[in-house]
Amino acid sequence: MRKKLSPMILLASVFSLMAVPRAFTAPQGTVESELKKTYKLTQVQSDSTGLAVTEAGTVLVIKKGGIRSYPPGDAVVLPNAFKDGAMHTAAAKTLGTAGKLGGHFGIPKAPDTQDNSRLLPLEEKVYFTRISVDLPKDIVHISVIECDTCNDVKQPSNFKAQVDFQFPKGYISGGADAGQIADLISQVFANDTGGGDANGQQQGGGQDQQQAAPAAQDPPKQPASIEKGQTEDQVIAAFGQPDKIVNLGAKKLYIYKDMKVTFVGGKVSDVQ
Repeated sequence: MRKKLSPMILLASVFSLMAVPRAFTAPQGTVESELKKTYKLTQVQSDSTGLAVTEAGTVLVIKKGGIRSYPPGDAVVLPNAFKDGAMHTAAAKTLGTAGKLGGHFGIPKAPDTQDNSRLLPLEEKVYFTRISVDLPKDIVHISVIECDTCNDVKQPSNFKAQVDFQFPKGYISGGADAGQIADLISQVFANDTGGGDANGQQQGGGQDQQQAAPAAQDPPKQPASIEKGQTEDQVIAAFGQPDKIVNLGAKKLYIYKDMKVTFVGGKVSDVQ
């Protein structure tokens, strides 16, 4: 006869199964952490002037237009969406009917209802401040901020934006790795290859900068030589054309600044 399991054992088995995390949580955490290794996040804090970069991260260059950004003082940042190779720009903020009517009756307009947004230009350099993966929706959320020091601006602005990268359903949970996701992100944000480091400064310099290898020098030329029996052509090849030529028939003299070469029968017979 089969032994019946006690109710306590069955209950323990059920709880042990419930304690096992669902399979999609591991890929989500893995992909997100790997992306943060690929793109070092920038740390920012607020001060009297707005947002300030306290720890710089990876510098990236905008390669897709249509990213709406907002001033650092705006609490609400509407997301732009990148899907199927196209950027879907976030809508400009509007007051709405109630807000417009309220303004006519002397009710102050909330600062966040003013549209002070602007589109980030192509080749603008930015930092990533946040990366998060929404696995059930196959979306990667990325928050960015302008890298004012990289862009050499006279008036810092630190405008910020959000871009949501929408992947096909099941793409991330189906096993896509961080490298495949980064390939899509690079269509919008490419790594800066202009020589700037994480602080927007030119790389190199200082004692650690490697010195350029000196140009290879040509080997020293062998001194020109003249030997008895050489022809006129051989002497000219070694010393060039003489300053004067004295033709005495069978005997010929080549006169240089510092020597006189005598040819007899077309060959060197003497040098003085």
